[in-house]
Amino acid sequence: MEKKDVLAALAALSQETRLDIFRLLVEAGPEGRAVGRIGEALDLPSSTLSFHVKELKHAGLVTVRREGRSLIYMASFSTMTGLIEYLTRHCCAGDPAACGIASPTAAARKETMTATIYHNPNCGTSRNVLALIRNSSEEPEIIDYLKTPPSRERLVALIAAMGISVRGLLRRKGTPYDELGLDDPKFTDDELIDLMLAHPILINRPIVETSLGTRLCRPSKAVLEILPNPQQGEFRKEDGEFVVDAQGRPAKTSESAVR
Repeated sequence: MEKKDVLAALAALSQETRLDIFRLLVEAGPEGRAVGRIGEALDLPSSTLSFHVKELKHAGLVTVRREGRSLIYMASFSTMTGLIEYLTRHCCAGDPAACGIASPTAAARKETMTATIYHNPNCGTSRNVLALIRNSSEEPEIIDYLKTPPSRERLVALIAAMGISVRGLLRRKGTPYDELGLDDPKFTDDELIDLMLAHPILINRPIVETSLGTRLCRPSKAVLEILPNPQQGEFRKEDGEFVVDAQGRPAKTSESAVR
């Protein structure tokens, strides 16, 4: 987690009502809470709640999904874990026991950090990646980024974490890429990011965050490099391609081709 993201998160949580909302969503877990239930629990008028949730979302602390007519808000556990890790990193010159505060171990961080997938349910690759995550016995935080695009700050942070260029995240097929003339090198990174936020379909998918890193998971098996937990059994893609064997090991190329 970068310093600017930490500052944004701390600034958002420094306000009493926003802290109450975030704590309520943490207690709710990955299922989250409907916006109406949040307002009822904290006795907040809808306008006040909307303002504070927007600030939390802008800081990357809250995500949202739609279920029918309801908006369900969820705490971003990956952001929360990243914030804790940043604040406790190198505590007491690497000896946190010296101050009586145990820094979370790598194993503990893996257990508490929820994988996050920026998902397009209409994309076969994205569906395969989600299935691979679930095949590791983990239910990720699913963000339908076409309905709930990341904030500008979050998108920039994701690109940096993946170690790719802004252009490296652009998607051409099935997008207004050609219509907008995005092959033209005149577009700056800032302009390309603006266009991705205006047209989220331009953001390639799926992006996955775990305790082991952040990847644009194309091909889908790339997600195996950053899943903390092993695969729990055989896995085949929707097209039948053999990816993981019965022992949870990546399938060999030759075996995959035969089967």
